[in-house]
Formats: sequence, C-alpha cells, structure tokens
Amino acid sequence: MAIMDLSEVSLDGVQELHRQAETCLSGTIQFGIAADQRATTLTGIFGAGCVALLAAIATVIAGSSPHKAFVGGAATIATLLFVAAMISAMACAPGDFHVGGYEPKRFARSAGDLAWMLRYAVEDMQVRIDCNRAALERSARLVHVSMGLALAAIPLGILAAALTR
Repeated sequence: MAIMDLSEVSLDGVQELHRQAETCLSGTIQFGIAADQRATTLTGIFGAGCVALLAAIATVIAGSSPHKAFVGGAATIATLLFVAAMISAMACAPGDFHVGGYEPKRFARSAGDLAWMLRYAVEDMQVRIDCNRAALERSARLVHVSMGLALAAIPLGILAAALTR
C-alpha cells in the first residue's frame, strides 16, 4: 500500500480529508458490527439446525427399525450445517479492527504543528480503513461460503437419502 503524500495539500484541504477519513472509519466500524451480528446469527441458526437433526437421528436410531435413508440424508444435512456454523463462527472471530481517534499522549509532542499532525492522522486513518475493509472482505467471504454450504445441505441430503435406500 502506497503512502499518501499530503505535503502539497493546504491545511483546509487536510482538515476536510481528516473529517472525511473519520467518517469513513466510523462507517467501516458500523459495517463490522453488522457483519459480526449477521455471522453470529447464522452460526446459531445453522448450529440449531444441526442439533435438531442429530436429535431426530438419535430418535430414529433408537426405534425398533431405523430408516437408513432418513439417517443418511439427515446426517448429511447435519454435517453440512455443522460445517456452515463453524465457518460462520470463523467470520465473527475476534481480530484486529481499528477505531477512530487517537490517544492524546501519542500526539502531544506534535500538537504544535497542526498541519503535520493532521497529515499524519489522515495517512494513518487510510491505513486503518484499508485494514478494516480487508477484515470485512474476509468475513463476507466466509459468510458466503457458509451460506452456500447451508443452501447445498438440503439437496445433498436428499441425494444422500436416495443413495442409502
């Protein structure tokens, strides 16, 4: 990632860039919270579906004549839902995510030169925004994979049931 050269930008321009960077960084944080909530919800839904199917399988197996096609199909669906739940959980796993603002102790020595301080802050916020976006893209890819597995679970479960007849 290239470092921005803001040395030729006027103080007013740098102040506007700083304001826009803070707004953008705040937006990535809001997206991150929403993405984590979505992934957490999917983890619970897929996990609950897996547990329900495992309970149904246990009930059928405990019966006097277990139905092999049902067990095969339900086991396939439960397995795929379990894997989808784990992938969704990976999407909301704790990781590095950058927030806006700075600790005053980090800028105290440079506070006398407002232009330099703002230029540095804008450059640093761009790095933070890029990092946050990379984390959001990773999370989105994992959620898409988990949703694809969950969507494929039922047709594959039907296929498994048909093959175990």
